[in-house]
Amino acid sequence: MQRTTRIVAVATAAAALVAALAAPSLSATRAGSTPSPTTKHPSAAAAGYLARQLQGPHHDHYTVTFSGTVYPSYGETADAVLSMDAAGVAQRAAQRATTYLANNVAGYAAGSPTYYPGPVAKLMLVAVAQHRSVRSFGGVDLVAKLQAAEGAGDAQPGEYQQNPGFPGGSSYIVSQALAVLALAIAPGAAQQPSAAAVSFLAGQQCADGGFQSTVRPDTGVACSGEDVDSAGYAVQALLAAGAKSASASGLTWLQHARNSDGGYGNPSNANSTALAVEALIAGHLRASRPIGWLRSHQIGCSGRSSRRGAVTFHGRYDASALLATSQAGAALARKPLAWIDRGGAQAAAPVLACGSAG
Repeated sequence: MQRTTRIVAVATAAAALVAALAAPSLSATRAGSTPSPTTKHPSAAAAGYLARQLQGPHHDHYTVTFSGTVYPSYGETADAVLSMDAAGVAQRAAQRATTYLANNVAGYAAGSPTYYPGPVAKLMLVAVAQHRSVRSFGGVDLVAKLQAAEGAGDAQPGEYQQNPGFPGGSSYIVSQALAVLALAIAPGAAQQPSAAAVSFLAGQQCADGGFQSTVRPDTGVACSGEDVDSAGYAVQALLAAGAKSASASGLTWLQHARNSDGGYGNPSNANSTALAVEALIAGHLRASRPIGWLRSHQIGCSGRSSRRGAVTFHGRYDASALLATSQAGAALARKPLAWIDRGGAQAAAPVLACGSAG
C-alpha cells in the first residue's frame, strides 16, 4: 500500500519515522503557570498531544530528518491543525501552526511552472477550517493556483498532475481528490471544481468501486491493485462535489475493505483507518468498528504522560505516532475533512484526564 503522506507531504513517510518527538513544549506546565485542562474525549486528548509536539523556536510546526538534514514537515503540520480544529481544542497551537503554514506557502507548494495541487489543496482545507482567506493565504491566491494546475502541461482535461507542467508527469488519486475536495468547499471558488475535474476523478474508479493509488492514463485498463487511503480521499471529494453514484460505489467498497480486526490497510494502520472513517461518516454510514480500532491504539493513562493521547500507527509507540495522530485525530472527532471548522474551539491544549497516580 502506498502511504498518502508520500504524495501530499514534502518529505517521505520513511523520513517521518525519524521525526523528533521530544521537542520542548510551549504548553508544558512551568512553575507558576496555569495547569492544562483535562479531557476524557479521545479526539481532544489526541489534539493536546499534537499541540505539545510542535517544534521550532515558536512551537509552530513539525520537522523530519533525512540523511542528517532537518526539513519542515508541512503536510504533517497541516494535518495536525485539521485534527485540532476537528476536536475543538488547542487553538493557540493551531493558530500558530496556521500562521507558519501561511508564511511558508512557497516552501510547501510552489513548483515550476505551476504550484503542486496536493499541497495547495491541503492548505486550502486548513484556511477554510481556520477561517482564513483562500484568496490571500500568506499573500497567495490558493484558488487561482489550484485552477492553474488543472490540465497543465500534458495532463488530460480535468487532471491534476502531481508535478504539473513537466512532460510525462505522474498523477496520483490523492492529489486529484484533494484538489476536487478543496475547491468544492472553499468560499470564493465559484463554479469549482470544474465538471471535468470531477469527471476525471470519478472516471478513475475501479470496477468494484475502489481506487488505485496512481492515475490510469487509459481507464480501459483494469486497476492493478486498490488503495484504502486513495479511496478514503476520493470518496470524500466525490461526496463534497455531489457525485452521488461514484461516491456510493466507493462507500460500498470501503465497507467491504475493512479488516477482521476493524481497521483498514494492509495491515491495519491508523492513517488508513482514519481516512476510511472520515469517508464513511461523510457518507452518513456507521464507523463504530474502525473508530474502536483507533481508540484501542491510543495511548491512555497507563502510558507515559508525554505520550498520552497519541495514536500509534500499528500498536507500538515510536516516532510514527506523530504522523498517525495527525490524521487520526479528526477521525476520532468524527469529522470528515469537509466538515472541519474551528468555530467555538477552546484555546488551550488539554491533557488526558487520569487519576492522581497517573
